[in-house]
Amino acid sequence: MSTTAETLADLWRELLHVPRVGSDADFFDLGGDSFQAVQLAALVTRRFGVEAGPDLAFDLPGLAEQAGWIASRAAAPAPPPAPAEGGALSTQQEDFLIWMSEPEVPRDIGAIAIATRIREAFDTALFTRALGEVVRRHEALRTVCLPDDDGFRVETVLDLPPEVAEVQARGATPEERLADALALAERERTRLSDVVRDPMVRALVIRVGTGDQVLVLSVHHFVTDGWSMGIVLREAALVYSALRAGLPSPLKPLETAYGRYCAWTRTRWEANRPYWDAVLDGAPRALAPFPGRLRAGKYTWRAHPFTVDAATAGRLRAAARAHGATPFMAVTACWTSVLAAWTGLEDLVLMSPAPGRTEPSHNGIVGCLVQSMVLRVDASGEPGRAELLARVRRTVLDATAHQLHAYHEVRPRVPYPSRIHYESWGQPPNFPGLRSEPFPLPRLQENLVWHAPPGEEDHSSPWLVVEEQPDGSLRAAVVYNGFGFAPETAARFAELFTTEAGLFPGELAP
Repeated sequence: MSTTAETLADLWRELLHVPRVGSDADFFDLGGDSFQAVQLAALVTRRFGVEAGPDLAFDLPGLAEQAGWIASRAAAPAPPPAPAEGGALSTQQEDFLIWMSEPEVPRDIGAIAIATRIREAFDTALFTRALGEVVRRHEALRTVCLPDDDGFRVETVLDLPPEVAEVQARGATPEERLADALALAERERTRLSDVVRDPMVRALVIRVGTGDQVLVLSVHHFVTDGWSMGIVLREAALVYSALRAGLPSPLKPLETAYGRYCAWTRTRWEANRPYWDAVLDGAPRALAPFPGRLRAGKYTWRAHPFTVDAATAGRLRAAARAHGATPFMAVTACWTSVLAAWTGLEDLVLMSPAPGRTEPSHNGIVGCLVQSMVLRVDASGEPGRAELLARVRRTVLDATAHQLHAYHEVRPRVPYPSRIHYESWGQPPNFPGLRSEPFPLPRLQENLVWHAPPGEEDHSSPWLVVEEQPDGSLRAAVVYNGFGFAPETAARFAELFTTEAGLFPGELAP
């Protein structure tokens, strides 16, 4: 291999956690995905001094192809970004502050929660110490919102101990106690915190029996995202095991602090603003008209769950791969097709969360790093499915390359996109070091009711949640405003999407 290829292979090994990368290796065959394609672009730009985007991996998945592309453009290695200080909030947090104070009745985004069932002796007091160490380690978890004349001001305090409680599940039999544990966990999942007074991190230990308990970990969404929840649980478990053995914490110093990450992303806001100004020029604020939408001044989550079977999902993945696309792109194309047919609209604005972790050093940061990535899809001219997938692919790649943007400035321009969440199946919540297993929790907090800003109605559209399952199927749900849509409308959307997912691969076949 050439020197460029050898250096690139080292980057692949670091990123994909594989022992060997051959000259004929394929990025996606080695386990790469769209998230890692973004990080690869950042590493290539930094190491070789060439401006690379995530489409490098998609257009040129082979190591030799990428090395040749880099060699043809190579310059001096780019210097590392200058350290940035200050700016302790992400754009999602900035938007949350605006969103919470918009209506006359303040809104609360609620918490993100995960649960695991631990099947051996568990010391709640020791876990409280361990979780406290994790809170002290991550500045985002010590962030508080204080009221002021403009709504809220935000401070990071030195000490904000987590709230940890223990309860006993009721019931005469193990089955009754487990059912009560589920009810208690669901109640904890939907309990709101006060971002002005309460700790941002809380945990509930539900005793089901001897050596049998459910741990529910909740962190206010203002200071965390889904990725961060896995970090908090894993680090708390590692510290717990060390304390139990009388050893010091095994956690290594953070590569990048949250405040520094946020300050760096602000430099990217300016760089990416021209792209988003161009993309959103003239964009519709909502999908309108939208048949079936009722007038509503309030919003509450409701969901219609459904499943796309493994065989259909497998064909969709294979067809996407054959066209240089990801499963997310294929699902987004299917959803776009359904929305276009239902509304008759040609200019469709969607939104999907992106991790915001564009470099490997960001992977260990706890905070609200998630980016709300707007996708404006052109459905004009009655495109066939292959053409629509190509348009979605280009839109996703471009948006991903510019994902670090000031979303709190973008949302007022497109406040009612149709959201789409696609999650690859990963390691379910567990407590490393103890025998544990996932404990199911509802995804949505359906007890929350949010008010629209004064004088406005809710113009939201149904949105789609898709989760890959270990057996290859897709667990999905159409999520909608319970005040704005009838359940039958959501059920019909689920049927239309399932049908479209089945038809899409046939037209994409070579």
